[in-house]
Amino acid sequence: MDSVVKVFCVHTKPNFLLPWQRKRVKLKKRGSDTKYLATVLAIGTECDIAMLTVDDVEFWQGMSPVEFGDLPTLQDAVTVVGYPIGGDTISVTSGVVSRIEILSYVHGSTELLGLQIDAAINSGNSGGPTFNGL
Repeated sequence: MDSVVKVFCVHTKPNFLLPWQRKRVKLKKRGSDTKYLATVLAIGTECDIAMLTVDDVEFWQGMSPVEFGDLPTLQDAVTVVGYPIGGDTISVTSGVVSRIEILSYVHGSTELLGLQIDAAINSGNSGGPTFNGL
């Protein structure tokens, strides 16, 4: 869970005179007060996800890569991790997979595979990762 970071992102209006200048995202590691500048590598608007990177090598110290595992099945234990709105510390809840189906996703007007879990998801925590049985 040490690889789960808090993302600070501020929406800014586009500058049509200087379109190449964008505000950068900032990331903060758990237990640290330092905010690191991040660069957006890719955006998946259809599923509300982005791939970010940080150039500062200090950021990567003590980080372990998270690997994608197999898709959980019904009744598999899962752990949901994230930073709820207004919180500065990590939130961890556990539950089981109670439904797997194709769902309409409003961000991209598309249908994607969705899993329903019975863990309590705190407001703002819904974008955090879900881990198989931690």
